[in-house]
Amino acid sequence: MKMKSFLAMALIISAFSVMAVETPAPALVIPQAVLDLHTKMCPEYKTADGEYLQKVAFKLPGTEYAAEGSTLYILGCEMYAYNSLEKAYIVNSYETKTVSIAEVLTDGSIVATNDLMGSGFDPSNNTLGTFQKGRGMGDCGSSATYIYNAYETRFVLIEARVKENCDGEVTEWPVVYKK
Repeated sequence: MKMKSFLAMALIISAFSVMAVETPAPALVIPQAVLDLHTKMCPEYKTADGEYLQKVAFKLPGTEYAAEGSTLYILGCEMYAYNSLEKAYIVNSYETKTVSIAEVLTDGSIVATNDLMGSGFDPSNNTLGTFQKGRGMGDCGSSATYIYNAYETRFVLIEARVKENCDGEVTEWPVVYKK
């Protein structure tokens, strides 16, 4: 009796899934200026049909001077075994620019880069994060968090973590910079 009930329920569910029409998500339209910049920075990173493996866009907040805000585009550039490299671009009514961030190196020095390793954006608090493992097990590497400054249309480093010693201990990496 239980088997018949299960089969009947399975048939009902499959019938509804056949009737349901899935609406595809709208395709992300990347501005030509962004594509031109990205092609210069990552000329070999496309699939055979010309699509980038990662592409996302987020609306960034505006200011009283530019209420419409900007759009952040993140496009994939390279893939590795357990890390990825992305480039990000900010577009608004008056400019298209590559995102540059401050990166804290293992010796504590800070350099500017436009390489975003393992990046992600959280629109709820306008933060950009990066994450790079030194080894697959995650016992060493670096991560950083940046907050968007709408007045300067840039991301500002608020925290960086680096664990240089790949010692087999998977622990929280130490904070080496905090704003």
